[in-house]
Order: sequence, then C-alpha cells, then structure tokens
Amino acid sequence: MTSFVLETTPLDRNNSNTKTLLLGDWCNFDGENRDHQKVRYYWGNRNQLALDHHKIFLLFEAYLDKLTLSLNSIHNESFPVDYWRIIIGPWLYYFICIVFERHQMLCKASKDFDIKYTHMPEYSQDCWKPNDFLDFKDNFSNDEWNYYIYSEILKSSKIIKTKNSNYRLKLKKTKRNEGYIKIIKSIIFLLTKINNKFTKNIVFVEVDIPQIKLYRLLLRLKSFSFSYYLRVKPKVFKVQNDLRKDLLKNAGSKNFEKILDQLIPKNIPISYIEGYRDLVNESKTIFPKKAQLIITSNAYFSNEHFKVWAALQKLNDSQLWVLVHGGHHGTALYNGPGKLTEDIASRFYAWGWGEYNLPSSKLSILRNKKIFNQGNKILFIPYSVSKYSNHIDSSPIGPSFNDCILMHKSFFKKISHYGLINEILIRLKHGKQFWDLKSEYEKCNIENFVYSNQESLTDSINRSALTIVTYDSTVFLETLTLNTPTCLFIRKDFWEMSDQAIECFDSFFECGILHYDEESLLNHIIDLNGNYQEWWVSDLVQNSVNSFLNQFGLSDKNWEEIWLNEFKDNLKFFN
Repeated sequence: MTSFVLETTPLDRNNSNTKTLLLGDWCNFDGENRDHQKVRYYWGNRNQLALDHHKIFLLFEAYLDKLTLSLNSIHNESFPVDYWRIIIGPWLYYFICIVFERHQMLCKASKDFDIKYTHMPEYSQDCWKPNDFLDFKDNFSNDEWNYYIYSEILKSSKIIKTKNSNYRLKLKKTKRNEGYIKIIKSIIFLLTKINNKFTKNIVFVEVDIPQIKLYRLLLRLKSFSFSYYLRVKPKVFKVQNDLRKDLLKNAGSKNFEKILDQLIPKNIPISYIEGYRDLVNESKTIFPKKAQLIITSNAYFSNEHFKVWAALQKLNDSQLWVLVHGGHHGTALYNGPGKLTEDIASRFYAWGWGEYNLPSSKLSILRNKKIFNQGNKILFIPYSVSKYSNHIDSSPIGPSFNDCILMHKSFFKKISHYGLINEILIRLKHGKQFWDLKSEYEKCNIENFVYSNQESLTDSINRSALTIVTYDSTVFLETLTLNTPTCLFIRKDFWEMSDQAIECFDSFFECGILHYDEESLLNHIIDLNGNYQEWWVSDLVQNSVNSFLNQFGLSDKNWEEIWLNEFKDNLKFFN
C-alpha cells in the first residue's frame, strides 16, 4: 500500500520522497502540476450534508446550554440560554460547523489512505483568539487560520501522526474598510447617543432602507428622529487563560465532543470572555435605556454592542424583530444561518413565505427603476464561496463550487462555437476573492469583465439583452423584480429547494428561466436567437415570475405605508 505525506493547506509543502496527499482543492496553487492524490470531499455527499445539518444543530444546542452555565458563572450572571444565544450563537454555530468538517476530512483521509505524517507548524495559540465575530469571519477563509485549526484538531485527536516543521504561522490582521465617516454622520450619531436615556417606542438598527426614508418613518411613528448607529469596534483585552481553562472541563463524552471541549475555550472571542463587561457597559452609552420594539436586518450577527444590548432588552420584555435580508433563506431546503436568525427573533419577517411578511424595501425601491436593455451583451453573474466551508445550507459548499466553475467553463466553450463568446459580460464581486474566477474564465477566451464597484447592477443590465444568474439569492430576486430577461443557471444537486419553492422552480424550468446544465441553457439561447424580450413578456414567463415573487420576493410600491401600519398597529398593542 502506497504511503503519503498529507498536506492540509498549501502553506507547507511536502519535499520528501514520499508521495503527496492533498486534503482538498484548496491545497494546490493554480497551474501546479504535481504528482499527488487528493482526498474526496466529505460534503460532496449531499445526503451526508443534510444529515450533518441536523447533527450540528443538536451539538450547537448542547454546547449553548453548557456555555450558558459557564459564562453565567464567569460573569456572575444568571441569564437564560436565549440571552447567550443572541450574543455567542453566531460564532458558536460557525465554529462547530468548521471544526466538524475539518475533523471529518482528517478522519476520511486517515481511513482512505496510509498516511505517514503531516507537518505541524510553529505558532503561539493565544495569537489566534479572535476579538469578535468579525475578526473570526475575517480569518476562517484564509490558509493561515485553517492551517492553525487543522493543527489544533490534530493535537486534540491524534488522528494522524505529525512531524514538526519550520513553518511559522503568522496571523494577518485584516484591515476593515470602515470608510470615511462624514462629519454629519458623526454628529447624528452623537445626538443619538445623547438621547439614549429616554425610553423609545421603536429603534431601527442596521435596517436595509435609505436613511431619509427611515427618518420619515420614525417621524410618522411619532418617535424621536435622531437614529443613527455607527458600529463601534470592541476594545481588545489581554487573554486570561485562567478564566477559560474550566469553561468546558470534562463536558463531552464522545471523541468529537472532547475536541470541542478543548478548542472552544481556546477560540471563543475575547469580547465574550475578557471584554464582555466592557461590551455591556459601552452598549449602554450607545443604545437607549429601554425600547419597546427593536428592528434590525443586519446587526444581529456581528454587531457585538447591539447583541448584548438587544439580548438584555429582549429579556426585559422588549420585542426583537428581525427582517430577512437574503433571497436564499426562503427557498432553501435547509439553511443554518437562516435558522439561527429565526431562533433569536421575537418575530421574523420574511418576503412572502413566512408567518410574518413585509415587502422588501430594497426590491420595492428597485421596482421603480426603468430598464431599457439597450445593449446586446449576455450578462453572466457568477456565484463564489470560500474554498474552506464555514456553515451549512443547501447550496455549493466549499470545494464543491469547483464543479460549478467546470459547468460555467463548459457553457462558455459551447457558446463560443456559435460566435457568441464576445457577447458574454462577466460581472464579478468587488473585494476578497476566494476563487480566481477571472483567470478561470479568461481560459475560455472571455475578455469582457466588470466589477460590482465599477458600475451598478442596473447599469450592467441596461447594456445587456439577457442576464444569467448562477445562484439562487437576492441578485436573482433583483433581476426578476426589474422584470428583465433572466435565466437561472445552477446545479440541481447543489441547490436543494424547500417544498414550498419546488413548484415555482418547476414552473421556471418549464418556461425556460431555469437551467440545470449547460446544454439546456445553450439551446435556450440559440432557440431565442436574440429575441429575449419577446420570450420574457409571454404570459407563461410573466405568470411564473409574478407567482415566485409573491412568495419569495415580495415588493410593493406602497411599502412604506405597509411598514408604517404594521409597526403602528403593534406599538398600540404593546402600549
């Protein structure tokens, strides 16, 4: 049987005479041609992914209970589980997902191959403790952090033999682009803080509506109009390992739980241990002393000051309403972050599919935009995820996305035979790139690219005759709301749909909007022969689009009135 040296990340290469085993696609640099074998991706099995979605939530709830006891003891509190759910829940869920998947990949490698050893880098453990959720999020997709977490799992489990290397891990601090804070914004934030001693009927924090419309809404609700909350970065405190060492002492009984028992105390953010008391005190200077109704669509995951304030307010009978902000939440068969969102809310507001619904402000504003489709481009909007998985939902996870790239490239090669390759315009996301999509697509002779910071989505659509969206998310809802010719191009086996969504997606498939493979999409484009608008305005297509949007992308030209009446009626009830 052939023996291997395992590479967990691309940072420390195997230079021995022993053959190389790569743990995943993330280990190889682009264009490398090395003699190696690769471990098949554990979550490439979609049935296993669905099973693990439920298994991880059982683990999450069990560890949330354990940490509630420990954190109450450390901080001399007596808060219930749901208080700590709001504060530590997002980090705990993502951390368990990550450690679970990394552990399973190491187990699979050990089971399927004869591994002599893998390299263990040098590092100082304390350097890797995140200050808050955003620090954690900045790190979990990069090679350095993943080399660290693989090493920590190997230390705790002894799954594979290790050999020390001279490679020194260095934590690269991500510079958050907080932008230039204009003087007027700082003044409004100061005035907001000055008036926080008063009880507020309603408080909006990080809601997806323009500020001017927010003020208009507040005035009509007869609430004080100063309402502008800039994010305040939590202070960094010195790590106190004596506080952490007994956090989960002997809590787990199974092998994987023993790993979590060791890794959670080492990696829980400083803001929840050493910086917790300061976080609580500082939040009191930012937010109102009391609010009857708190509404957010973004702050509940990573705004640490908001989370500790909202958790205490909810404990004291305030209502925490969370508004959905992502399109895939409603259509997905399972969605881990979406479940977290619904679990923390007193009420969760969806865009048509939920128990409580409000029209999307973003989509409602967008529906008034005029689209002219003056160009002849075929706008292609690709999806991109981290090469290293970090949560579970029914979409391409981690290296599974490589199969989607292969499907895209196959489509480009096929369409080039019909002389249409120069009409393809790729719209790429600006910012951190997990996959070098531009280089991959250039291999197919594509020359037309635009980044999302260079022009608006509507401008890109206006110079295109057809838009191809490669993921079921808000962008797809936006193109449908704009009522512009659109195709959804996805792998069926990577996008499992909820029972409620299946009928709509079947309708999309029948009328030519939805395509599960490159042949289907290519034939649709060739058959239309440029007559995209004629196809789009047909009754079959329009009925399918309208039915879908009514269930999953609700918008209304009178959305402000609908929001006003919903909030006003409930405030009367609370009073």
